[in-house]
Amino acid sequence: MQRVLLYFKGVCMGIADIIPGVSGGTLALILGIYTELVNTIKGLNLRWVAPLGRWLTQGRKEEDRRALIAALEKLNLVFLMVLGAGIATAIAVGGLVLPGLLERYPEVMRALFFGLILASVPVPFKMIEFRDSRMKAVAAVAVVVGVIVGWVLTNPATTFETQMTWKEVSSQEQTMRDVVREGPSAWAAEQVYWAPQNEALREAMGQAYPELDLAPPGAEAAQDKDAVKARSEAYEALSIPAGTPVQIPQPAPWYIFVVGMIAICAMILPGISGSYLLLILGGYFFVLNALKGVITGLASGSLPLNAAMYVGLFMAGAAVGILSFSRVLSWLLHRFTVPTLGVLVGLMLGCLRGIWPFRGMASGYVVNVLPAGINGTVIASIIAALVGAVLVTVLGKVGGAHQSGSLQG
Repeated sequence: MQRVLLYFKGVCMGIADIIPGVSGGTLALILGIYTELVNTIKGLNLRWVAPLGRWLTQGRKEEDRRALIAALEKLNLVFLMVLGAGIATAIAVGGLVLPGLLERYPEVMRALFFGLILASVPVPFKMIEFRDSRMKAVAAVAVVVGVIVGWVLTNPATTFETQMTWKEVSSQEQTMRDVVREGPSAWAAEQVYWAPQNEALREAMGQAYPELDLAPPGAEAAQDKDAVKARSEAYEALSIPAGTPVQIPQPAPWYIFVVGMIAICAMILPGISGSYLLLILGGYFFVLNALKGVITGLASGSLPLNAAMYVGLFMAGAAVGILSFSRVLSWLLHRFTVPTLGVLVGLMLGCLRGIWPFRGMASGYVVNVLPAGINGTVIASIIAALVGAVLVTVLGKVGGAHQSGSLQG
């Protein structure tokens, strides 16, 4: 029964890990497994390799077998496997649902994430102990540094999302939805269609479907949510003539490995969301799209190798990150608690620029804008932001009783 309960705790953590602004570390605190999780991660080692080697090569002696079992038991692998299975289940299900929502309701989803993250800022801020005026000054400088770095990194016109490599694929009479998913693409179908690199695609579509009447996205900040959904579905449903070249934007493989290393570190940092880090680094939609491509491909009896490669690189980066960066971050939090938490608070505030819900075009660049007026999308976005803020606030209050004691573990 305890393992079943642990599995569902993993599901809760997985749900938190896949939603930007909701911290898996905070959920671990709330669920009472934070200390065991951190200690288990820190305790991972290769001390079991030597007794395994002796047992395999030196006659499989009983003392070597006992030494191997003892070394494995210290790793607490059952805890990690059961918890990890729950996390993986939630991420797999979320990977099927979230990409579609991000494509169809970009403003509303960004507003939800904006509310989640803004309300998460007090979590690390409350961990800062202002013992004297010197510590207050250190914290203030650290916050300012974090805000500046976050603000610069998440300029919507120059974010990592725009620093892509382009891969040419040839349509097999597929829809834009299929091409974007199988690519996998870092952008949604509409963005791919109107990318300057896809002029040949637009010409082929115009010749094949003379009646096709699609206009490039305008500079308006928001539109009625039903119109946004209808526009998105129209692009996804486009049937591309066979042999038509389509340029698909993808991050460099090494970059996905690196963002996997960085994002996983948030698992041991209450208040910091790994998906949030992935979002500001421009890998969130792409990784989810790749994961969805792998899952749907396996369900249909095939394996999209390119998408599987990116998922594998992300997982490899996560494995390296949790064994290396997690120790560094833990060391920083214990040795330089105030400046580290101050920078984290500043990053969270500065990086809000990158997920401002409403965007437009100016001189060919994506810019944050204010809504031109009140319409369905604006109202839905405001509600989504409030829902996100309330969710994080409630979770923070529930987990507050666990926080200080667990962090010392």
